[in-house]
Amino acid sequence: MATSTAVSTILATVYPDQYQNSAAQSNVSSITFVGTLIGGLIFGWASDHWSRKWSLVVSTVIIIFFAILCTGSYGANGNIHGLFAALTAYRFFLGIGIGGEYPAGSVACAESTGELKAGTRNRWFIMFTNVQIDFGFVAAALVPMIVVLITTEQHLHTAWRVCLGIGIIPPCTIL
Repeated sequence: MATSTAVSTILATVYPDQYQNSAAQSNVSSITFVGTLIGGLIFGWASDHWSRKWSLVVSTVIIIFFAILCTGSYGANGNIHGLFAALTAYRFFLGIGIGGEYPAGSVACAESTGELKAGTRNRWFIMFTNVQIDFGFVAAALVPMIVVLITTEQHLHTAWRVCLGIGIIPPCTIL
């Protein structure tokens, strides 16, 4: 969510009239959460009926594919409102992939801790789930600041795409 907030701030700076005076500002920021809820329900059911591995692989592919599309978002004929509509749609489907990671990944991690010594299982489960999520939030807040420092404020058109593009790297390490 931190990257969403940072990218939303950059978009508001780059496209002040078109972004701030439209529904795009709230849509781009919040639509991923809606997709996450739906993805959790869909992939929770799918992982129970097929397999957790299948659910993890498919949800990871969805994340990678739609993160790439978010990075390359473009409105037809350079239309800014088309850009926001495309970014909103891609972020919704990105959220579905994110939601798919929760039910399958957490359960798989919990099952893996069963092999560990009693009394230490919760520590390792938290380390490999909650701490990693929190690390992701911190990284998502720092990455846009670093990217803007590197690209400078004169290249914010590039900066928001680079920020979203960097988000493609972590899910690629899973496959």
